[in-house]
Amino acid sequence: MRQVGGIRSWMMSVVVLAAQALSAQAQDLFAPVMIVNDEVITRYEQTQRVLFLQLLRQPGDLTKVALESLIDERLQLQAAQSVGIKVTPEQITEGMNTFASQANLTAEQFIAAIGEGGVEPQTFRDFVEVGQSWRELIRAKYGPSVQISAAEIDRAIAAGLAPGGPVRVLLSEIVLPTNGSVEGGDAMALARRLSSEIKTETGFGNAARRYSISDTALTQGRLDWQPIDALPAGVAAKLRAMKVGTVSEPFSVPGAVVLYYLRNIGQEGGEVATTMSLDFMQFLIPEDGNTAAEVARLRAAVDTCDSLFQQARGLPADRLTRQTLPEAQVPADIGRVLAGLDANEVDASIVRGGFRVVLMLCSRAPTTEVPPSRDEVRSRLLNARLAGQAELFLSELRAEAIIRVP
Repeated sequence: MRQVGGIRSWMMSVVVLAAQALSAQAQDLFAPVMIVNDEVITRYEQTQRVLFLQLLRQPGDLTKVALESLIDERLQLQAAQSVGIKVTPEQITEGMNTFASQANLTAEQFIAAIGEGGVEPQTFRDFVEVGQSWRELIRAKYGPSVQISAAEIDRAIAAGLAPGGPVRVLLSEIVLPTNGSVEGGDAMALARRLSSEIKTETGFGNAARRYSISDTALTQGRLDWQPIDALPAGVAAKLRAMKVGTVSEPFSVPGAVVLYYLRNIGQEGGEVATTMSLDFMQFLIPEDGNTAAEVARLRAAVDTCDSLFQQARGLPADRLTRQTLPEAQVPADIGRVLAGLDANEVDASIVRGGFRVVLMLCSRAPTTEVPPSRDEVRSRLLNARLAGQAELFLSELRAEAIIRVP
């Protein structure tokens, strides 16, 4: 009997130890990993988010990405709740269906699919609820003050912007060193002066060649297309709110101050047309001893293609021609010149058949089969502007929050 009693005692000890281990694991699972303004983020939430991100094939360090996104979402939900915003169950259901539809699934099918990967339905519901609440807050806070003008819509259509797809930007840059001397002294003061004075891409390019320490100075500061989300959040937000053809405010980065010129903004997936149509004029001036003076007079007299027409009154019809051609069909020598011109700029470097060819670019426009409607473009511009405001607001919330490791 003693042996049986010993076995029973041993088994009870094992059961107790196992229960204690499971209890410790459970406590560890729900232990706080971060505190955001007195609200706890648990290890369970972080683990669930990692699993969710894995199923969404999110790249990067998922443990870190999960925690950062949960911190942002705590701040977003706190901000929404502070002004009384609370989304309804119907809104959450709609949001879940909308999210699931991106994978061609219903909300129920999506929940079943992520459940196989260990993600609880409440994790998905919480994720959607925060997103819905944040959007409601941003619309209420900034929507009434954001106005999209007809001119902005015109520029967007001319640039080939249509709704949908990741946003990307075509920039030029000026990089001024803060740890060395710059012409005029202080880098920030010079950057502010350039930002206020420069009005054209040509002017920005000239300043880049003169002042910038970046290798891009050799190409007038020009950068290739890049995703706007690859830029720092503060920079991206400001660029989203800028108009094409304008200069940014100065941005401080380690060791430098940077200015950007927004040459274009578009979206991946074909929304930015790869085929451009060029509207340009050629004005022929006889090549003789008066050519230089006549070119100088012409430059001073014209500022638009319409004004160039006035200079051709009384001249033979072949002295002034205007064409609109796909970029690929423009003669190579003319195309090279037009590539460096802004709208309504003049070049007189080509000589042909005893004449100096004065080229003037009237406009560039994308060649698209089905252009977006004005309402679609307005909606996309409005959403982009609100997204920029949202990024700035979230940065402010982070700066003001008390975020600590327990």
